[in-house]
Amino acid sequence: MKHHNRAGLVVIPIALSLIATTTARAQLSSPGPIAISVDATHAPQRILHAKLEIPVRPGPLTLYYPKWMPADHSPDGPIPNVAGLKFSAGGKEIAWVQDDVDMYAFNLDIPAGVNSIQASLDFLISAPGPTIDFAASGSAKLFILMWNQVILYPKGWPAAQLTFQPSLTVPAAWKFNTSLPIASQSADTITFSPVPLDLLVDSPVQSGEFVRVYPLNPGGKPSHEVDVVSDDPWALDIPPALVDNYKRLVAEADALYQSHHYRDYHFLLTLSDNVLPLGQEHHESSDDRVAERTLVDPSSRLLESGLFPHEFSHSWNGQYRRPGGLATPDFQAPMKGELLWVYEGLTEYLGTVLSARSGLTTPQQTRDYIALTASTMAHRAGRRWRSLQNTANAAQILYFSPPEWASYRRSVDFYPESVLIWLDVDTTIRKLTNNRRSMDDFCRVFYGPPDGQPTIKTYEFDDVVATLNQIAPHDWHSFLRERLDSTADTAPLGGIAGGGWKLVYSDDANEFLSAGDAVSGGGDYSASIGLKVKGDGTVVDSIPGMPAFESGVSPYLRIIAVNGRAFSVDELNRAIAGSRSSAGTIVITATNTGAIETHEIHYQGGNRYPHVERVDGTADYLSDILKPLIPAKSH
Repeated sequence: MKHHNRAGLVVIPIALSLIATTTARAQLSSPGPIAISVDATHAPQRILHAKLEIPVRPGPLTLYYPKWMPADHSPDGPIPNVAGLKFSAGGKEIAWVQDDVDMYAFNLDIPAGVNSIQASLDFLISAPGPTIDFAASGSAKLFILMWNQVILYPKGWPAAQLTFQPSLTVPAAWKFNTSLPIASQSADTITFSPVPLDLLVDSPVQSGEFVRVYPLNPGGKPSHEVDVVSDDPWALDIPPALVDNYKRLVAEADALYQSHHYRDYHFLLTLSDNVLPLGQEHHESSDDRVAERTLVDPSSRLLESGLFPHEFSHSWNGQYRRPGGLATPDFQAPMKGELLWVYEGLTEYLGTVLSARSGLTTPQQTRDYIALTASTMAHRAGRRWRSLQNTANAAQILYFSPPEWASYRRSVDFYPESVLIWLDVDTTIRKLTNNRRSMDDFCRVFYGPPDGQPTIKTYEFDDVVATLNQIAPHDWHSFLRERLDSTADTAPLGGIAGGGWKLVYSDDANEFLSAGDAVSGGGDYSASIGLKVKGDGTVVDSIPGMPAFESGVSPYLRIIAVNGRAFSVDELNRAIAGSRSSAGTIVITATNTGAIETHEIHYQGGNRYPHVERVDGTADYLSDILKPLIPAKSH
């Protein structure tokens, strides 16, 4: 899962089958197919209706609502948005009790002679708010069906052993896109082929009034396409040059991984201000949601340039190859995130590389992104007490932490900081092998065949180390553990140095940082006074040990004046830029829960925007890493 902005065990084919449950009930044959029909005709009114026909046996029955979602790494199934739950058999209602410990479990007692029950429920669609809300998945003109939101399933069997027969009715004349195979369609009702529960949950359906499809490799096998839905028809026009970049992305990913673990692939792109911003990975599709103007606004487009490369790479890293701790048999077993620095962090690195190789970012923009990532991680005060490994272990709580105090608390830093670690791995492999081998070779080995079907093959830490040693013998165990377990002040910048560059600061703007400020309307001064503010002056973060924090400025204050002038981002920019030639004091007037405060920030460093600069006489491995594998004319 990626919330933008940029700012081995047994392989079981077809189903996403993982680990056989050890419960006695699992030894019984699984129940027959479970029918689910979803009526989305009232989606514009923010409500979905679902009916299920569930085979049962007389006696106690527990039905689960999905809790832990594979792409979320958190127990965040949106059960508060379930309403109208009813069960019946033969026209008679069956009582249910929500478990008083596990709120995601519903307990029933099935009468004698009953072999199937009917369940009905409604799902309430939310509007996007200040926190992560997966129920914010629709508007007046579109919706994205996440099947886990409308599903109940019986306790006792792995998700891969439960077969569902799904159907969906969309509003009149609305179009739809999904990776699910279609059995038939009648008017606005689509009947899909029977599918294991885990693959069903892995296959969202995108629907809307305004839809357009962009084939990326016409006639190619497997096929790839971008499916666009938006609240307004004008937003469906993707610039031709950007479509060409997406075509190059598919070609570059093919050259990198040299395998496919899907039958075809859909980039489900939603352009809307009325749904949760989201990048969510699946085996055969990605659920990508961004603001409506993202593709026409240069800053927004740059910030989201890594979205497709990241989520697409997850089809190999995270979906096909998945850490054992995240490969749970159903949606109720807790997940362990200790390898999220591979699942998400390596994906972020590979996505960065593919962004450059496909032309979604220029080499300079990619270097600015790496520099900004390095600078941000170098200014994480929390690294002195919380290791990067702990951010992965604690992902299920850190995903929902607020941006305030992010530097001291640390956030899901296994995304950005792992880019630096995997860059270090890549440049080290190149140095050890005189640039004959690289992470490209790791990808071809680790993510190789079998091809063609959505499959999961699990791994552990030692499997990663063993594959790295296969590519280039080295003490990779110690190499990785030193970086993952460190609570030192310094960020892992060895990959930048090993790539022939160094992190520097100057007055020249960093393009990614500038784009982030332009989109947010705020200002990021992490590398100078150690402050991040919103456009209205509200302090988002103040970094312990840096000038702003030492002056008493902290998150949640709101700056109302800078050096005696009314606050604006421009005014604060001028004060920081002028600090080199001024007396070195920036006077901040702020409100703190109604109290007026004055803070003197002692600083004379001027602007400090991060960049990477070539080191003469060193091998330029970074440029080699970002170079396309396929010449542009071959796309």
